Amino acid sequence: MLHKKMFSTLVLLIASLLFTSLLQAQEYENSANIGFGGVAYFADSVRNIDDDLGLVIGGELPLSTRWSFATDYYSVKSDVKFIGGDADLDFLRFGFNYHLNQTNGWQPYVGFGWGNVDVDAAGILNDADEDTFDFGLGMKRMINDNWLVRGDYKIIRGMDTNKWDNAISVGLSYAFGSRSRSTPVASNTPAATRTTAATGDGDSDNDGVPNSRDACRNTAAGASVDSRGCEIDSDRDGVVDSRDNCPDTSMNLSVDANGCPILELTQRRIELQVNFDYDRSEVKAEYDEEIAEFAGFMEEYGNTNVVIEGHTDSRGSNAYNQPLSERRANAVRDELVNEYDIEANRVSTVGYGESRPVATNDTDEGRAQNRRIEAVLSVEVEEQRRR
Repeated sequence: MLHKKMFSTLVLLIASLLFTSLLQAQEYENSANIGFGGVAYFADSVRNIDDDLGLVIGGELPLSTRWSFATDYYSVKSDVKFIGGDADLDFLRFGFNYHLNQTNGWQPYVGFGWGNVDVDAAGILNDADEDTFDFGLGMKRMINDNWLVRGDYKIIRGMDTNKWDNAISVGLSYAFGSRSRSTPVASNTPAATRTTAATGDGDSDNDGVPNSRDACRNTAAGASVDSRGCEIDSDRDGVVDSRDNCPDTSMNLSVDANGCPILELTQRRIELQVNFDYDRSEVKAEYDEEIAEFAGFMEEYGNTNVVIEGHTDSRGSNAYNQPLSERRANAVRDELVNEYDIEANRVSTVGYGESRPVATNDTDEGRAQNRRIEAVLSVEVEEQRRR
């Protein structure tokens, strides 16, 4: 009963996605790729093996702008139910994927195929070797020009047992070459007189694609179009080339209506704390990495200035501790200026003596925390917003 409900739900979902795809004309991504990942395999109870996780490798080869040939191999290490013992399941299939229209950068697809499932398990009655057919749906998304993430769900029908298995996989794939989703249409015929000679079909928007195949009837004059008559989005940022003022934008960035990256203000902040031995102002080598990182921040943001604050614990007189705190602040300042070439006029110091403890002065641990310098830098920068 559960499998019947899942089957009906999946059929309805695929039908609705296909219907929506036919009504809309949008971009889609179909690339040759190969990848790997993980799979959760849910075997029908007739197989008498536990549901378990495994590895998957697979790939796609475009056959047209929307169709691709696909293959997958699952390797799952499971256990036999009730009696225990190992159960090795191998599933190899070949099939086809049909790519629907993109949704917020995600590329959905539906697929079907044929294959074989081989189960080698403890106890001869648990073995299986049968042909299968399958169908399902998936989603994938480009994360840069060559890498994509994907996930899919398949229902797998055994032709001998007439039972249903289910599999959910996620993975990472590498895409090869150029994208098959955008193919410019060339023509030597003047735009005003382009027609399809064989059928006499008109070309209302003069884009080189006859009305019977034109999914986008109002393309901009002179714009490059794909085989469906829709304008090309070369950098895949969601804005077609004729309106894209920033044609080389990375697809990982959010863009405005003109295809240019959206800038937003971000707060960058760094803190530096260096502790000192009792009655000493020498900077210990263990703080070199923190001081170098702080200097790197100041180099990156050259308009920043810093005040280094020096402190002591409560032992000794205030008259002695005040200049000691100043020497500690100056010691760190000298490292920034002399070792990391930070301009001297960008670094100032102040000593607070024992007046600003951060811990109790009644214990060795507390006094060690109070023998310190502190410095804080904060800067507001414009960064490109990511999707």
